[in-house]
Amino acid sequence: MRLRILSFLLCWSWLATISIGWASTAQVLFEQGQTAMQQGKFEPAITHWQTALQEKNLDPTLQVHISVQLAATYQSLGLPDQATEVLSIAQNFAKTSPLLSAQVLTQLSDLALATRQDEQAHDYAYKSLEVLPAEAPFVLRATVLNNLGNVLAVEAYYTKAIEIYTQSIEAALNAPDYILNARASINLAYAHSKNNQWPEAATALSTALTKLERANNDYHKAFSLLSIAIWAQRLAAQLSNTGVQSVAVSASPSAKDGTTQLLQKGDKKDRTHDSLLLPSPFGVGVGGEGALANLTTIRQKLHVLAQTALNQSLIIVKALQNARLLSYAYGYLGQLYETEQRYDESLQLTRQAIFFAQKDQTSFFTQSTQASNLLYRWQWQVARLFRVKQQTAEAIAAYRSAVKSLQPVRRELALGYRNTSLSFRETVGPIFFELADLLLQRATAATRKTEKEQWLQEAQETIERLKTVELENYFRDDCVTEFQAKRTSLEHDLANSTSKVAIIYPILLPERIEILLSLPARAQLQQFTLPVPKNRLKEEVNEFRFELESNETDTYLAYAQQLYQWLIRPLMPTLNANNIETLVIVPDEILRTIPFAALHDGKDFLISRFALTTTPGLTLTDAPKPSSKNKVKILINGLAESIDGYSKLLGVPEEVNLLSSLYGSQAVTVLLNQNFTLENFTQAMKQEVYSIVHIASHGQFDSDPEKTFILTYRGKLTMNRLEKLIRLSEIRQEPLELLSLSACETAVGDDQAALGLGGLAIKAGAQSALASLWLVDDAATTQLMKEFYQQWQRKGVTKAKALQLAQQRLLKQSRYQHPVFWSSFLLIGNWM
Repeated sequence: MRLRILSFLLCWSWLATISIGWASTAQVLFEQGQTAMQQGKFEPAITHWQTALQEKNLDPTLQVHISVQLAATYQSLGLPDQATEVLSIAQNFAKTSPLLSAQVLTQLSDLALATRQDEQAHDYAYKSLEVLPAEAPFVLRATVLNNLGNVLAVEAYYTKAIEIYTQSIEAALNAPDYILNARASINLAYAHSKNNQWPEAATALSTALTKLERANNDYHKAFSLLSIAIWAQRLAAQLSNTGVQSVAVSASPSAKDGTTQLLQKGDKKDRTHDSLLLPSPFGVGVGGEGALANLTTIRQKLHVLAQTALNQSLIIVKALQNARLLSYAYGYLGQLYETEQRYDESLQLTRQAIFFAQKDQTSFFTQSTQASNLLYRWQWQVARLFRVKQQTAEAIAAYRSAVKSLQPVRRELALGYRNTSLSFRETVGPIFFELADLLLQRATAATRKTEKEQWLQEAQETIERLKTVELENYFRDDCVTEFQAKRTSLEHDLANSTSKVAIIYPILLPERIEILLSLPARAQLQQFTLPVPKNRLKEEVNEFRFELESNETDTYLAYAQQLYQWLIRPLMPTLNANNIETLVIVPDEILRTIPFAALHDGKDFLISRFALTTTPGLTLTDAPKPSSKNKVKILINGLAESIDGYSKLLGVPEEVNLLSSLYGSQAVTVLLNQNFTLENFTQAMKQEVYSIVHIASHGQFDSDPEKTFILTYRGKLTMNRLEKLIRLSEIRQEPLELLSLSACETAVGDDQAALGLGGLAIKAGAQSALASLWLVDDAATTQLMKEFYQQWQRKGVTKAKALQLAQQRLLKQSRYQHPVFWSSFLLIGNWM
């Protein structure tokens, strides 16, 4: 699977110039591959190197040189599996030479960054530095240090990264290698920007441009020039969004002992995980806030840098006749003109970028994913230009084309190239929202019901596409798509039913909230437009969630009432007119972090009026099926003891006993405390087909799925492990009825972690999941769980209704009236 197209290669240009002592066919092929790469001809380069590696009795040194170049090229084409295979073979040949080991380890480190394996990248980077001989060629030392700087930047050690990039630049100067010098300087600019050192960032980019003047006019120089232009534009855009006019305070001084004082694994403290400045045009936008000096002057300098670099790049790529780079050069020049409000010129340039993106008929570039990777960028740019020119019909058509082009590469873009703190929604999501915005405006203006319905349906379907990829991004696999292919649209099923269920679908736009309401029996989709800016809503939601977790005050109430006024009250006349009893909420972004049950109309909580369930998307939840309450088999797991620093859950034994008594010994298997281990849980799931799996133990949902887990007596049960045990197989012919987690939690304001919680049922392959947003009082949890399962056993009571009755039961008790005790629990997925 191609992760990203055309990453920048590690700079091994010194291999083309060193004296190689083998007069062989392999050496000739190696040099021919180098020449092809200088012209940007990937396919011939790969063919030459693959043929060279097939030579018999190949010298180990040449074997490693060729393998590293070939792996870097595979990686640049988004083929990490092939790169890994080549490097694994090269490792064996490199063991006898520290120089060769350093080369292979550095490429392995960069590949690990490309595939979001940060710890492995860290280990390889430090090993490459450790084996690097003191007498190593300057260019190899510069390459090793540049990669180490990339690792430190990914780990958000920006001050240390600045130091290491500086050392890399010095080594590259001594080589001399102007391409590598420029790339390290671009990386240095990014690290400075993350430390709010904007003048230094601009200077680093200017230095990179100066150094490239002495480099040969080849593919690598052209690409480096494009990198300078792109990052100059991005930094200028970042400065435009700050509005601060004073000087940034410099970061802490560099360590005096250079590489001997590099941070070691485990030294990370008080840092944020942010994006790496890629030495390519494919990274995401930079962040950073701080005081700025001479803001206008710096922006102007960056603008001139971008203009100069793009013009120089165009000269080279026209001579090379490289369609791929021509597309980038015209496209980003169009973007520069877009920022200058030169819209007609920008549109002309962007159309040229689209032309060249579709032109090349002979290379990897024209394969569907590769062409789409460029096309969606420029189609999106065309859409923005039409939008600002108020040519709405043309803008919608361009947005549709961009979304269509995104489909072949959406997983690659979601997984990302190298690790980044920016989600798919933040990088590419605006395409979907900008299109939905225009469609919703058209719906508002429509005079015919059928026309209005069409616009609303397309807007909803557009956001649904984003939600699908967003979950793929979070879980980093195709579980969402696989399940989606087997499911029918929830809304489609509702339209053909007479149930008293309505679907509330909020769409959060920068200046307003749009809520789409689906009603049963083919009722027309309803549109509600609320003049509430997204940032205003976010502030209110975060305050609500924060106050909600404390039972010492009722400060939460004002926020609960405000959110009700915005999100629910406008819908109430329609809900009442249709006798709605159950609400299916499809929360978006920050709304995923709060329980709608605790919204308040001034007299009662929302749970007093409606049964509630949530789902991450309409196409991500199967059509509801009545629960099979006969022949129930339940696996009850509990951990009451304090393990790995987690607190005791004293109410767990009682919870386990109560559930056991409800279903009877014949239907129940219990794993409690020391018996609740990964091994025992695995064995139990393999021996019996359970319809309900209940886990009373600490669970953590994190914005990083690798840190999402359920605690067992020995070890942590990850979502991937859980999926493998629960998903459909030869043993399990029907999906799990319910996965219940009674002690999990997500952080306040972490909508990515809440996204993972919302996708729990999909990931686990269950019809429904019952889980909590935060850790709840033991006694309250036990009582709520007991009441939920008791109510659910009754004939005709759905899971959503059972949870409503359980929450109402606690609400009626003076001890548990505060929503901190009952509102945390969410039913996710099938409500039946």
